[in-house]
Amino acid sequence: DGKLGLMIAEVLGREHASRLVEIGSTADPDGTSPAPPIMFGKHPHKMDLVRESAGVDCRPVTDCKDEKAFNGVAAEYAGKFDVVVDATGSPAGLSLAAGLCRPMGTLVLKSTCAAGEQFNAAPFVIDELKVIGSRCGPIDKALELLALDDSSTGPLKPLGVSKYITKTFPLSEAADAIKCAAERTTMKVQIICSEE
Repeated sequence: DGKLGLMIAEVLGREHASRLVEIGSTADPDGTSPAPPIMFGKHPHKMDLVRESAGVDCRPVTDCKDEKAFNGVAAEYAGKFDVVVDATGSPAGLSLAAGLCRPMGTLVLKSTCAAGEQFNAAPFVIDELKVIGSRCGPIDKALELLALDDSSTGPLKPLGVSKYITKTFPLSEAADAIKCAAERTTMKVQIICSEE
């Protein structure tokens, strides 16, 4: 539930909603609705930012962990997901993501991590995971989402990225903005360059 993870959840939630509209129904042939994206995170107040606005199922990361399990993943979640996106930036998060991914599933890496000597590639090979590195994605779609506002029509809700701004500063207070940005509790800092 870091900044990158929250934005990914926002986009995946909206993509899920638009797909439901495209298929014209919220139910599969067996009468169930396609499941929304699940975001595992550590901070309830951060997950609340995407739970309602993006329609994302947010759960504590502790729910999917089981230190006693072979792969560290709780049986309820182990190997259950076709696609898993890892934005943790940590070797432990990458290992957890691999354990969540079904055999022959896809693991999308949205952040880098210096795995070091402790990295174990065996689960990637044994489960034949498809690993995709992804840095930016389609910028044109991102700009379309950012351009949406409350008056926009269609299935997609606006991103509402202002909720991620912890504090706004004028350019004349850039030094204070940088100090604020360095604080652990800060999500994003906005610097207004125009004094108009």
